[in-house]
Amino acid sequence: MSNDSVPPRRWKLVGWVLLPLVLLIAGGTWFASERDALQLRGGLNDRIGIPQHEFEQRVRSYILEHPEIIAEAINRLEARRGEQAANEAQAALKAHADEVFHDPSSPVGGNPDGNATVAEFFDYNCPYCRMMAPLMEQAESADPQLRIVYKEFPVLGPNSVFAAKAALAANKQGKYVAFHRALYRVRGQVDESKVIETGE
Repeated sequence: MSNDSVPPRRWKLVGWVLLPLVLLIAGGTWFASERDALQLRGGLNDRIGIPQHEFEQRVRSYILEHPEIIAEAINRLEARRGEQAANEAQAALKAHADEVFHDPSSPVGGNPDGNATVAEFFDYNCPYCRMMAPLMEQAESADPQLRIVYKEFPVLGPNSVFAAKAALAANKQGKYVAFHRALYRVRGQVDESKVIETGE
């Protein structure tokens, strides 16, 4: 009997009979595999029939023969931790966004009404901050809608604290950005004498 001789209605009937049968077989297969996985997790030693110490020795031997799995596991762990840290940092930023981006005591450069805001945390004696300073100036020049919130973060000693206080005093005079940029042009350690000299 060819497919052409079976009426379409009969195919529907066959389909409705076969579908539950297929689902029953698939479900049974899944259930059996889950049961086996649980048994494997719950009683691995009983299932494979070897004592605990022999199992541990086999695992140890495998690791010694294939030490690259340790590096693979460490890489995976670091990636997971990095992702977790990034998520935590993003959550912290969300929770403190107003303090970071709209604190009235923080100096603002660029376009105060700009539609894109960058918060720059820095210390005048930080070499990495110093390297970023020209890039921040370039970004400000390139985007007329960029608003920069300056966050004094003096963590590198008393000279940094003095420089930060001087910069905030310049802000009260409306000269923050010029003073900020001048401090980054100072050669070497930004100490008290160089801060005073820059402010004159």
